Amino acid sequence: MTDFSIELFYLFFQGILLFQTFFLGILYFITKRKDILFYSIFLLLSVVYFFINAPNTFFGLNDDAIFNSPLYLQGNIPLIIITNLFYILFLKVFFSEVYNSKVLNKIFHFIFFLLMPVLIAAFFLCRYFQIDTQPIFYFVNLLAAGVSIFIIIRVFRHRLPNTGWVAWGMVFNIVGTALTILMIVLERKGIRNLITLGYPLIFMRIGILADMFFYQVALLQKWHNQEKQLAVEKLQSQLEVEKLRNKISGELHDDIGSTLSGIAMYSHMTDGLLQSGHYEKARESVQVIKKSANEIVHKLGDMVWAINPDKDSFAGMLERIERYGIEMCSAKNIVFNYSTNIGGTFKDLEMDVRQHLYLLMKEAINNAVKHSEATIIKFETAFVKNIL
Repeated sequence: MTDFSIELFYLFFQGILLFQTFFLGILYFITKRKDILFYSIFLLLSVVYFFINAPNTFFGLNDDAIFNSPLYLQGNIPLIIITNLFYILFLKVFFSEVYNSKVLNKIFHFIFFLLMPVLIAAFFLCRYFQIDTQPIFYFVNLLAAGVSIFIIIRVFRHRLPNTGWVAWGMVFNIVGTALTILMIVLERKGIRNLITLGYPLIFMRIGILADMFFYQVALLQKWHNQEKQLAVEKLQSQLEVEKLRNKISGELHDDIGSTLSGIAMYSHMTDGLLQSGHYEKARESVQVIKKSANEIVHKLGDMVWAINPDKDSFAGMLERIERYGIEMCSAKNIVFNYSTNIGGTFKDLEMDVRQHLYLLMKEAINNAVKHSEATIIKFETAFVKNIL
């Protein structure tokens, strides 16, 4: 490996890094995903870091002059701390979607609100008292690597979905950072060669390059899986619609259809009775038609209510039962005494469950009104140990 080939790789890598930063920034504004935002900021800070740590390659400036300048000495390590902070933020957001761990959340909370501020304060104290700040550089990079290793272990142990590619990217990032730190330590120990003297950050660059690649593969895989899931949900929705159509069709044919047929039959009978002068029997026939028509109105009302998604709460169903009970009992001068103790409102009942419960309670009231000869009907709804 020669100076020229490494310099060429540095230029290529920086171009890729700038492009990916710009691309992910646009992607964030489209998707509003926080993991993409934090990763794009991480890449942007990495761009700045690699620019100022290779001034001769990118700007033709003398490396020693830049590295010994007060601005570089004051800003380089804080930049590393903030860069790693955004990488850890990216990991937190990305993996929190599939892995909710109290231990991991406590680690992140400790790093964000205590450790990172303490490290920045420690750096400036070391600068003030002229203490070597290089150990802080080592510690910050090892901290990010430690968090990454902790997550990688859980990814492969729990087989977390849509995370394998990111985990492999983290592996390359850890290896690249570790080799870079090794090169810096070797140079400080007097082992000097092309890499330790001039290009110790080459391994960190390779690690970030692999990390970028695997993260984008993970995004594509995740979106592909989401598309498949949406297709499955769409198919399930279509099946539910078809099931609902068949249910409505069956009820219209079996129940309401037979009642309408009865009305039609009684209408013809009434017409014949009127023509033959049997007015009393015609009046009785009209009463049957009236009763059947009212039944159809109630049945259609129940059917429309049952399939209405805005009426899918348990409490709403109980209110409808209460109204039905009062209406039925008032016709026979029966007092309808209703009470409920459900300890809260239960929403999102499935249509079939809601309808079956409603019909069961309605039939109970109907039978009591017709056959009990009662003066008071008490209807109570309660949950006892989660049993209705």
